[in-house]
Amino acid sequence: MARERWFDSLDWFQCLHVAALSDSVLPRIYEVSDDTGATIACLFCCTRDERGRELASLSNYYTMEFGPVVRPGVDTSAVCTALASCIGAERPRWNSLRLDYLKESNAAAATFVDSLRQAGFEVMRHHQYENWYLDCLGTTFEEYFAARPSRLRNTVERKGRKLYKSHQVEHVLYRHPSDNIERGVSDYVAVYNSSWKQPEPHPDFMPELARRLAAHDCLRLGVLYVDGKPVAAQFWITTTDEACIYKLAYDEGYAEMSVGAVLSREMFRQALDVDRVARIDYGVGSEAYKREWMSGMQEIYGVRAYSRRSIGGITRIVAARLKAGAKRLLTQRDCSEPTRRTGWRATSVPTSPYARSGCRESGTLCAVRP
Repeated sequence: MARERWFDSLDWFQCLHVAALSDSVLPRIYEVSDDTGATIACLFCCTRDERGRELASLSNYYTMEFGPVVRPGVDTSAVCTALASCIGAERPRWNSLRLDYLKESNAAAATFVDSLRQAGFEVMRHHQYENWYLDCLGTTFEEYFAARPSRLRNTVERKGRKLYKSHQVEHVLYRHPSDNIERGVSDYVAVYNSSWKQPEPHPDFMPELARRLAAHDCLRLGVLYVDGKPVAAQFWITTTDEACIYKLAYDEGYAEMSVGAVLSREMFRQALDVDRVARIDYGVGSEAYKREWMSGMQEIYGVRAYSRRSIGGITRIVAARLKAGAKRLLTQRDCSEPTRRTGWRATSVPTSPYARSGCRESGTLCAVRP
């Protein structure tokens, strides 16, 4: 059964750590328990340099969204206060806390950021990316496609007819472990490496992610074959109500055939008519083509929180304020002289057998207590 929120799952954080972060970070998980000992909220963090005393979100460029993981029905404000208080009470104190990939629509993330202020941190927010999405509850593919810009519709239909008339074309959706996932991933990698994109810095990550997604019926890996050759591939993550367009690529030798757009049509049809999701999320980035396929946009932002109770934190606050002040002065000068422009009962504990390594430098998921 598909999960409600993939990027909140332990499977996601395990995959990210094992396949992309194990050589560079030590995970640190904060947990809030109720009176029975049941876990009701978690915050997945990590450390890179203990000497600098910086705590960070367990995230990187593979992440689409980050925030506290809160069990439905739980008081979000209370558990976020517990999480922030636990972090603020640890000794030696953290000088700073770095959080990335916070979505504007993620209420738990916003609540946690507010809680950090109450726990003695100076919070500074900054823009990171745009996130384009489509709210589509009850919308059929035909209704959706009819509402797209005429230029997009005409291009996809014209190129699609020509492609299917002149070549043997097959669209394969890899979804379940029984669908020969390894072949699908192999063909995806082949397309990706023939595209304009740089090869994956962690080649084991996408295959591992595909296997974990398929085990929970969250994988929608579409590959378009022309005359038997994989020429376009799209890696979607589909949960109970949402489909996330995670990765896509096409062979540049087939760009004139618009194979990417032809495959997109089939993937949107799957999401709307078969999976019947309420939202389609186009991931991270502000590429112009996303606006033709989507209907709304929100901000993905980052937070730097500095302790007001440690020398290292205060030093970072002063440096950040000086930097912000200098930037404002430069902006004001440019505006006034345009001709000069040139350009909880909160503890940190293991949450699965995977995590039971204790707190050590080279561990997987560490157990710590304040």
